[in-house]
Amino acid sequence: MPDPSFRRAICAALSSTLLAGCVSAPKAPPASTIPVPERLTDQPFSGAPVSAWWRLYRDPALDALVDEALANNRDLRAASAHWQEARALLGKAKAERLPITTLSAGVGEGSTLQDQITTAWLGTSTIRTGPRYDLGGDVSWELDLSGRLKAQQRAAQADAQVSAALLDGVRIAVAADVTGAWLRACGSAHQAAVARDRLAQARQGRDLAEALRASGAAVPADVLRADAEADAIAATIPMLEAARHDALAELAVLSGHLPQEVPPAAAACARLPMLAADVPVGDGYALLRRRPDLRAAEHRLAASTARIGVAVGDLYPHIALSAQQAVSSPTPGGLVARSNMVWRIGPLLDWSFPNIGVARARVRQARAGEVAALAAYDGAILMAFKEVNQAARDYGAALERQAALAHAARRSALADDLMRRQRAAGGATALEALSTQRGASEAAAALASADLDVAAAQLRLFKALGGGWEQAPPRQPARSFPNPFRR
Repeated sequence: MPDPSFRRAICAALSSTLLAGCVSAPKAPPASTIPVPERLTDQPFSGAPVSAWWRLYRDPALDALVDEALANNRDLRAASAHWQEARALLGKAKAERLPITTLSAGVGEGSTLQDQITTAWLGTSTIRTGPRYDLGGDVSWELDLSGRLKAQQRAAQADAQVSAALLDGVRIAVAADVTGAWLRACGSAHQAAVARDRLAQARQGRDLAEALRASGAAVPADVLRADAEADAIAATIPMLEAARHDALAELAVLSGHLPQEVPPAAAACARLPMLAADVPVGDGYALLRRRPDLRAAEHRLAASTARIGVAVGDLYPHIALSAQQAVSSPTPGGLVARSNMVWRIGPLLDWSFPNIGVARARVRQARAGEVAALAAYDGAILMAFKEVNQAARDYGAALERQAALAHAARRSALADDLMRRQRAAGGATALEALSTQRGASEAAAALASADLDVAAAQLRLFKALGGGWEQAPPRQPARSFPNPFRR
């Protein structure tokens, strides 16, 4: 009859197994609690978003520079390396579900445990000492009855998908940064040209005011006002030139070059490119599929759910089939003798029984992580909808402002042309003609600024829509240069 203590131990083990069986892992991650709207904005934008949205500007030089940056940008290379690292971890998780083999070999000097056992068996006091040669191998395969390894692989798969989504997000950021720097370079060059025209007109006005003062038709204050106006316009030009320089340097670095290696086409651009079509927005479901940050949040949620399965698996015994064989001999030739061979075959048990409190704490931790990941996913969805809604509204407002200023610029240009004709016919004074010309140049400057604001609003909307990663070119190897810090 079995010992009572042994029976109590068996009953405790069975009870613990039953208690562990009450805890189950979720089969799939929870669904988001955020309703998905069909329309993302009340602005009159429709149509399916395009992938390479920067091609809507129809500027081949810009397209070529974006392609170069997508192939050579250093941030992209770092993100690609992190993605490859995540894929390597996924391969590790897959390999852990396969049989594991281990080979060992060694040589030493002295007595071994086997020598000591032999001496004790023979009843002598002399323990053999000398060389010892060992050779062994074992094979083990965890049966994964609890699904722990399978859940671990699902978590690694989700982590790899997170890294892939983050890589796509970096692609979007690089394309947007290149396009934005290009637009700023072109827009700043145009603003600087308009400012120089205004400065030339202001200096003409100053000369006219000085001539009128000399003839007695104006007072010295008129000359001072003309000087102040010219100085104020001249003060805007250095900052516009600096903004253009900064944008060109950013373009060079984004494409993997030194700041001095400015793309010639960007340096020659003097006017903003305009979109060839309206901005397509799409619906909410398309946005969920397109934005990498939403896909990353979704995969993080899937990974947290899979880790619940990993934690639940630790409540159960880890059972592995194992086979081992080892040979130990005082001579190399004895390694082939059957008398020196030891082997073992059978299941291996690894179980943190009876203290499973640590494993249950891990389950609670994993479940709390899933709740946090779901909240982060919902928050990312809300943030994405908000960004698109706001960016579309800002773009609509920028277009309205641009249209009003374009209308004002056309009217001012017509008034300037009419005043020139009246001046030529003797129907207007020089000051009146100069004032009208000044109004036309101010309207042109305001329109140039509005054009740049529209371009910036377009860029924010394109980034919010999340396209541009689907057709990225393959990554090119980095060029190698000598290390300037090493002597």
